[in-house]
Amino acid sequence: MKLVAKTFYGLEQVLANELKELGAKSIEPGNRVVEFSGDKELLYRSNLWLRTAISVLVPVHSFHFKDEDDFKRKLSEINFNKFMNVKRTFAVKGAVHSKQFSYTKYPMLLLKDSIVDFFNDKYGDRPTVDQKAPNVLFDLHISENNCTVSLNSSGAPLFQRGYRKSTGDAPLNEAVAAGLIYLSEWDKKSNFIDVFCGSGTLPIEAALMANGIPPQIARKYYSFMYWPDFDQMLWEQIYKSAPAMPKRELNFKIIGSDSDPDIILKARNNIKALPLGKTISFECRDFKDFNPPEGDGTLISNPPYGERMDDQDILDLYKEIGDFFKNNLPGYACWVLSSNFDAFKRIELKPSKKIQIYNGSLSCDFRKYDIFRGSLVEHKYGVKKS
Repeated sequence: MKLVAKTFYGLEQVLANELKELGAKSIEPGNRVVEFSGDKELLYRSNLWLRTAISVLVPVHSFHFKDEDDFKRKLSEINFNKFMNVKRTFAVKGAVHSKQFSYTKYPMLLLKDSIVDFFNDKYGDRPTVDQKAPNVLFDLHISENNCTVSLNSSGAPLFQRGYRKSTGDAPLNEAVAAGLIYLSEWDKKSNFIDVFCGSGTLPIEAALMANGIPPQIARKYYSFMYWPDFDQMLWEQIYKSAPAMPKRELNFKIIGSDSDPDIILKARNNIKALPLGKTISFECRDFKDFNPPEGDGTLISNPPYGERMDDQDILDLYKEIGDFFKNNLPGYACWVLSSNFDAFKRIELKPSKKIQIYNGSLSCDFRKYDIFRGSLVEHKYGVKKS
């Protein structure tokens, strides 16, 4: 069975690696998507386990069309009984890139009408459209005169894990946060800290990884559960075999900190829905006052970019971030996500890696700063300066 997983720009190879770990075959990364093949078991496991995917699609009908009339005719040939019954609610979403349609949402309206007409003609009854929480979600993709109709097996986006009850301003997307952790190559054996943790997304995603708990452990529903061929026993077997409890003890620390006491309360509230026990902690303190735990580790932070701060304040902040790295974090790999490239310069450290990532609509850099113990000469050559 051919399958397609959607993701964010810059995370395609990360998602491909996740799929390989799950046993997917014929993996082909594309632009914001990864195509692969697998059976129904892999489809269910992908929804439960993929940390960087937005959704998992099953293409069910593809065709070439000449014009609008031909497009409508070929939609009318689809047997929608295979995918839903008249009592299910549904919705249509997707992307259209075609000169045939000046209004890009028009083909989705045509698909919606085709589904309604199919059931009305066959049963004298029509299914209900539900844009917010449909049982069955169709995905329509048109590139010029080629069309693919897919079933979205996930329904609500997979980054909606179900644990985030409250957030601060501009929260980091959960799938993006997981992608940043993968890109950092954190070994899940050393300390992980975020000194601008906000509502806690990065530390929570790190704790889920470290404990081997699937990202969707708190989620109850997927669209594939409403399909006619849903295998309840297979799903229960997959879900019950997944670790649902934290490891008794981690020999390293996962810590999130923020200077805002209200946002720290939100972070602590968010972990209540997850079985993370004492493997994660949140502290209310300014990053300049943060005392890192003993041992080496990884820091990943998403500090303010400047949208709600004066230019000079943001430049001063990034200068203080650089000083904090140099003075407080020897032995750490420090990663910063930001769209403010002028502010990056004020860190006054040379990044060892730069990766382009989108945070929402913002093009950002994800930069790594290696903070060595001792001097650079000592680190590179293993000798102490006299």
